[in-house]
Amino acid sequence: MMYISMVALSVIDTYEQHQAIWELFPNSSERKRDHLFRVENINTSGQVMVLLQSASEPQSNVKATVLQSKLFDPQISQGEYYKFKLLANPTKCLSQGKKVIEIKDENEQIQWLQRKLRGANVTVTALESVLVKSRKSFTSRFVCFEGILQVDKPDQIYSVLVMGIGRKKHAGAGLLSLAKAS
Repeated sequence: MMYISMVALSVIDTYEQHQAIWELFPNSSERKRDHLFRVENINTSGQVMVLLQSASEPQSNVKATVLQSKLFDPQISQGEYYKFKLLANPTKCLSQGKKVIEIKDENEQIQWLQRKLRGANVTVTALESVLVKSRKSFTSRFVCFEGILQVDKPDQIYSVLVMGIGRKKHAGAGLLSLAKAS
């Protein structure tokens, strides 16, 4: 069981978002990350709307207001088709993992996603690059993938759903959302 929540943040910088999200879990032991989030939009008043998936229920704080939260128990079935959305930071390692670079080519980004989603047949229907800036790090290229996947191995897809995909999870990447395709 997990929680899925909609949260309004009063901070725009990705590092400050990361801090505000952590503060939603004041009783978290040993500061273990058990949550993923994705910025959905920024409204006209400057509030950042975030979709949050977590192992424990979030609690509002000064910088982050939980608008709604509900228990979430995804049932993933073999052979089923799901619509998906993922904001990710596709990268590859060069020279035995010592240097990490972002993947900029769209075909390579789709191949990266297919490797990460082993256990499903993936069809990407939309792909959009987004540059994300933070005062604490360099500008990163996030890619918003949308499409359809058919599940071959439910356990593998469930694991990816819980753990997230790729790097920069602290900055809002890696949350895979699934909805049954009709």
